Amino acid sequence: MGTIISPDGRFEWDEAKNILNDEQIAELHNFKTKDFSDCPVQTQEQLQEFKPKYPDARLYKPVKQVVQIRIDADVLEWLKQAGPGYQTRANAILRQAMLQTN
Repeated sequence: MGTIISPDGRFEWDEAKNILNDEQIAELHNFKTKDFSDCPVQTQEQLQEFKPKYPDARLYKPVKQVVQIRIDADVLEWLKQAGPGYQTRANAILRQAMLQTN
């Protein structure tokens, strides 16, 4: 999975379509028309003091926890068919399901 911000700071729409769902992409498109009149005006100096929560999103990694689960043998075989990284694939599938339920 890539990042939606290129190394030179540009937003990569093609990559966003691989990472974000349609609702999230629509929210980004609608961002330009949002009313921010209730937000305080920031000086250039204040803006320069802001620090991102994760300095480089590509380096952010959620905390992993070792668990033991029981899954059906055919599901495990299906995950392993694509080669190494089946646990990562299982995690990605579970994360996608989690995000769709919120």
